[in-house]
Amino acid sequence: MVFSTLFLARLSAFIVAIFVLTWALHFKTSFISQEEDDLIFAVLHPLLMVIGFIVVSGEAILVHKWLPGSRNLKKLVHLCLQGLALGCGIFGIWTKFQGQNGVVANFYSLQSWMGLICVTLFGA
Repeated sequence: MVFSTLFLARLSAFIVAIFVLTWALHFKTSFISQEEDDLIFAVLHPLLMVIGFIVVSGEAILVHKWLPGSRNLKKLVHLCLQGLALGCGIFGIWTKFQGQNGVVANFYSLQSWMGLICVTLFGA
């Protein structure tokens, strides 16, 4: 039962990451209109958020089930993976601020504010 649950969790995270990567590389567009210079930042933002907070953070949650070894080793690996997820999240937010519209233009939606609050709480 544990193996099938771990497999299903990893498979679903992998599928989500592949979908976002495919969207980013194939369509080369964002949900909002962007100039060509801002396109790489618009594509990196959702990609880093998905990889950081779904794939890496999900793996950090599952590390207690699949990693053999002592409790301290599991906690250390969990901490490192959560730190990597936080780094991806911070870098993902940074990429959103690199557009030509500036920082203030990125805080016009509820999703922007909720994302910033979530990353802040995750870091706390």
